[in-house]
Amino acid sequence: MAERIVAVMNERRVRGGREANEVGALWEYRLCRLRFVQGFFVRRSIDVWPDGLQGNKLGELDVVSTSFDPRLGTRTEVIEAKSGAGAKEIDRVMWLRGMAGYAGMDEATFAKVRVDPRVRAVARRLRANILDEAAVAAAERAAGIKPDDWVGFADPDLGERVIKRARAHLTSSEPLRRAGKFLFGSFWFTDEFARINQLRTLADLLAEHHAEVDPAALTLACSEVVSLTAVATLKITNWRGQYEPDEFRKFAAGQLSSGFGQQVGLRRVLQQVDSMTRDFVEGLHDDYTAAGVARISRRVPQLEYELLRVPEWAEAFMDLSARMQERAGIAMHVLRLLDLRAAERLGSRQDTSKVRDSWAGQSRQVEDAANLLEKFCVSVWGLPARGLQMITRDVMVAKTDSSPSASEAGAEVTEGQHQLTFDDGERKTDADPSESK
Repeated sequence: MAERIVAVMNERRVRGGREANEVGALWEYRLCRLRFVQGFFVRRSIDVWPDGLQGNKLGELDVVSTSFDPRLGTRTEVIEAKSGAGAKEIDRVMWLRGMAGYAGMDEATFAKVRVDPRVRAVARRLRANILDEAAVAAAERAAGIKPDDWVGFADPDLGERVIKRARAHLTSSEPLRRAGKFLFGSFWFTDEFARINQLRTLADLLAEHHAEVDPAALTLACSEVVSLTAVATLKITNWRGQYEPDEFRKFAAGQLSSGFGQQVGLRRVLQQVDSMTRDFVEGLHDDYTAAGVARISRRVPQLEYELLRVPEWAEAFMDLSARMQERAGIAMHVLRLLDLRAAERLGSRQDTSKVRDSWAGQSRQVEDAANLLEKFCVSVWGLPARGLQMITRDVMVAKTDSSPSASEAGAEVTEGQHQLTFDDGERKTDADPSESK
């Protein structure tokens, strides 16, 4: 497919309809590939939904790239990609700047094969970056990217043949109808602690309904849960430097227990609800007693303690965060390795050595960190291990090979290297995925 699209794009005149769409898609994949090879974690076609996922989609972000510095400070960029001559460039730059602010992105980049000079002046005033085909080609040469170097999720063949269909299946599957909207949408616009809680819920849903989901969709969803858990964990880990260890644990436990809201405010509201409920039930008991009927033998729930409990996996997550802090310098390598693993599981057979060479001297550390994240999702959260196995390229069914490669979730981990703290307070090695929840 990629070769056919390249041939279309190289023609002097691109026609409308399907050819225009193919050229536009290839332009987006080129931008994804460029940022990925440059060291970013990249996703394309991120949907922007209203709060609560109700109503029609507000828009789509063509390319979103995320980077972490060695201190785990993060920068996000949204790229609006246009290839057609009929695009209203100034309108799109205006839209891009507004959407970047709405989505909380740090940088906005307008990318078009050819950019009108007057658009550059508008972009400068709006503090939007500009990329044209000449700039992209120069960056590709500087990064050593050849025309047929397609890797990871930036591979158009994998994206159009497998990922696109898997995403459509996720958004239409009854038990997981919101999974696709979350993984490729609302995740990117929510608070990091809310992200972790939502990812945990999604892991539960995948574990419960894995037999009902298409193998490619399950693999995509499980791989994305791991990758996005890594992104959210790194963002939370960045908070560690702002607190003393004990204070951070207290802060994080409060955030994990309160979900979307502020713990202090939620606790006050729930206390009031509990008080009203208790008064109502006591009044009901008094009426029964006055009528000569025995008191109702039923426990009155206390929402303050039941809804604001610290999750049982919080201690293991704290341990994971501490371990990722120790690996802050290789965080971007770990994210990109998870991307390559996911693509390989979905059937990609592209040569990835050029990307892997960027962490050649730290391969073992990067592999171990990626294994640690996958083990956490499987052993602690109960993510189905089946979703982190290879599927065949043609029929998209799980392989029965009992000896997965080192890039799969079942890879052996050096004894004693990857220990997690569970809620019983003991230190123990990761559980076998087959014995997980």
